[in-house]
Amino acid sequence: MPGTYLKSALFGSLLFCSFSTLADPHAGHGTHAVHAAEAQKGNFTATLASLGIEQPWSRALPPSARTGAVFVSIYNQGADDRLVAAHAPIAGQTELHTHRIQDGLMQMIQVNGIEVPGHGGQLELKPGGYHIMLIDLKQPLHEGERFPLRLSFEKSGEIELEVEVRSLDAGTAADHSHH
Repeated sequence: MPGTYLKSALFGSLLFCSFSTLADPHAGHGTHAVHAAEAQKGNFTATLASLGIEQPWSRALPPSARTGAVFVSIYNQGADDRLVAAHAPIAGQTELHTHRIQDGLMQMIQVNGIEVPGHGGQLELKPGGYHIMLIDLKQPLHEGERFPLRLSFEKSGEIELEVEVRSLDAGTAADHSHH
């Protein structure tokens, strides 16, 4: 009899936890816990609310370069969000950009925000796509160095990150660092 009572209580508790987790995604093993676990495994550099953020990076540039770009992947386990601003003290101005082909020429265009799709979605800022533009660089970007970057999200708030400066060919077909 005591074993039956214990089994019933355990089953009831498990059932309650399952339903409460479905009703409230932040209950039990909520999205923040998932991202924290991923961050501990090294899968994310940082987490903010339901966002998991990989290591932001930039390319090394020649000393004469006045502009650069930052790339990063952002994973979202919660509701849709939006990257609305970025700030890097290494640049006089920091803008969110995308590319567009017009009359056979690639043009960079400033955007007011970039959607971060929710419920398992991903925003990938990468060469040839969305990126964070660094304008009027105050110093050259040298491989191996790091610099601060603040990202601002419409719903999730702000987070301070550190950008890793990679080789000049990072993110290109000639980049073999991922092998």
